Amino acid sequence: MGGSHGGWSALAAMYAPIDASDVLADARRNGFAAAIALYPSCEPRYGAWSTANTATPGEARYTGVYQPIAPLLILTGEKDDWTPAEPCRQLAERSRAAGHPVEIKIYSDAHHAFDNDRPLRYVAQRKNGLGATTGGNPAAWADARQQVSAFFARHLKL
Repeated sequence: MGGSHGGWSALAAMYAPIDASDVLADARRNGFAAAIALYPSCEPRYGAWSTANTATPGEARYTGVYQPIAPLLILTGEKDDWTPAEPCRQLAERSRAAGHPVEIKIYSDAHHAFDNDRPLRYVAQRKNGLGATTGGNPAAWADARQQVSAFFARHLKL
């Protein structure tokens, strides 16, 4: 489980190897029962999944299918301007359509790092000078805690 860059790491650790040259193939296949990614970037290449910008600014092309090795839950904010929700929505929809166990919950009024008690704050220097907003959302944070507990209760058998 991880948030932000830790969420990217969770996605990177959970995708199914696509060829024998993947040095982590055995660890991936044998090491995880489930994972949760909070407000990750779903734009990088993860195995067979990738995104690419098009000629139209702000528009992306999605290709392939994210193939997790175990159930995955993504929790993210619709208003996240650092790691946008749309690529994660696309990743989850394509994965589910292909029969993979990927769930997503997008909080309509939440920004990046919604799981804290800090006020909203925009910093222009973030995201390589493009700027980004972070800050807590009590309702999303409370629901996320319930989502995490329920998801792990379903997938981590003691």
